[in-house]
Amino acid sequence: MGKSAKAFKRPSKHQKELKKVDKAYPGSTPPAEALAARANPALTRTAGGSVSKSKTTKLKAKVAAAKDRGSGKKADKKDYLKLFGRKISTNFFTGACLLALLSQSVHHVLAAPAPATATDTDASDSSAPGYISDATSWGFAGAMLSVPRSSIAATSVRHLALFAGGRLQNDSYSDVVDIFNRRTNKWTTARLSVARSEVSAGSLAGRYALFAGGFDSSFRPMKVVDVYDAETAQWSTISLNTPRGAPRFLDLGDTTAIIGGLSGDLQYLSRAVDYIGADLSVSNATIPSVYPQFGLAVADGDCGLGLFTSGYQNNKPGERFNDFQASNQSTLFTANASSASFSQAPAFPSPRWGAGGAAANGLFAVGGGHLFGDGSTEPLTTVVDRVDLFSASTGQWSNNPLKLSVPRDYPMVQAVGDYIVFAGGSDISKDFDILDTRSGSFIQGLQHRPALYTLRTNAAAVTIGNCLMIVAGGLVNQSRNATASVEMFNACRT
Repeated sequence: MGKSAKAFKRPSKHQKELKKVDKAYPGSTPPAEALAARANPALTRTAGGSVSKSKTTKLKAKVAAAKDRGSGKKADKKDYLKLFGRKISTNFFTGACLLALLSQSVHHVLAAPAPATATDTDASDSSAPGYISDATSWGFAGAMLSVPRSSIAATSVRHLALFAGGRLQNDSYSDVVDIFNRRTNKWTTARLSVARSEVSAGSLAGRYALFAGGFDSSFRPMKVVDVYDAETAQWSTISLNTPRGAPRFLDLGDTTAIIGGLSGDLQYLSRAVDYIGADLSVSNATIPSVYPQFGLAVADGDCGLGLFTSGYQNNKPGERFNDFQASNQSTLFTANASSASFSQAPAFPSPRWGAGGAAANGLFAVGGGHLFGDGSTEPLTTVVDRVDLFSASTGQWSNNPLKLSVPRDYPMVQAVGDYIVFAGGSDISKDFDILDTRSGSFIQGLQHRPALYTLRTNAAAVTIGNCLMIVAGGLVNQSRNATASVEMFNACRT
């Protein structure tokens, strides 16, 4: 890939835009809203919080100066929050999402010809060093988990990656948590409060790792949530309002939504939502979907936006015989000041089972999966190569789906910098498919494409600091044996 220009490379045009916005919206009206509205006319301003005129002027100057010197969006996030953090009336997202989209929106308004090179750095955590945009230069290293297992719940928080629970070779459940520290390059272990199957993992407020729900040995759904505090290195537990296995996680910033899952009753699929706040408080809601759904959860934490979509639904909930069908239902979750809300989103355009997804820069990619046929005129199962894109800026699915290099079923999908990486899910290729969210297309022609060393299924994948992607555990040898193998793909600059 060629050397790309830094974001906000053209200060003169940008200053002109700011002057136009300030003239049209005097006082405390945030220029981010106006600039974003120019890119998306559906946006309209509504009443929100207020900032004093003198403070607004200073903040505008500070933000504009930061843009002129090409600084990363996260380094100036506090100033954006002070200046732009108020409600925007749209059908799909609020001002919190615009903060993450601001550089992209202004970049499009100013018609800058070259994509930005990401150098994002989280000022509160030096372990977020930015990423190497040339994927052929990503480093590789191997490691081993303490115990071979599959179906592991994995998440990352700050400079740590945590791999919890899972299924052992003898089909029993593990309570082991393997923890990798990117700063020290060391592994340690801990234990969940109880061993269980179908536990799910996510993060909260840049501080907590959460391991929620699951089934006990009698296949009863559980409420327990194990909480690891990365600041104190201490463990604790809280409880879901509704017990369930394999719930889905959306990290929305200071709020995490734990959605749906397997209910263990006649309905089988849960509509329950538990919101975990930054103070570890728990509140609940119910998704008013037509059918209960076991979907895919994809979040853009910087955007404060999450999408629950695809997967399958039960068309006969509560009846003796379930009717499971691929789902086109989509629900959009939006972070608020201290909680979150949800609304119906446009239908998923290509319902299928087993898709994977991730998001970056306000672009949500859902790819791979499989379709069921009748087994006579069409194959019983067909693995697909389709990738559907949902844009936070338009609130719509793209009419032009992309294609993976090979069909993938239950792929591991991670956001690495500005990229969305599809790995695994294929028995014919170890190579990665890398989607560049800035151009909305897959990178082509890589001579040395990053690839898995070992083909595996039911593995865990997670990314630390937006740049270190780790694949761990799973089943190998045609899904006969659990493995402890770990593969690390290092795109970090330092």
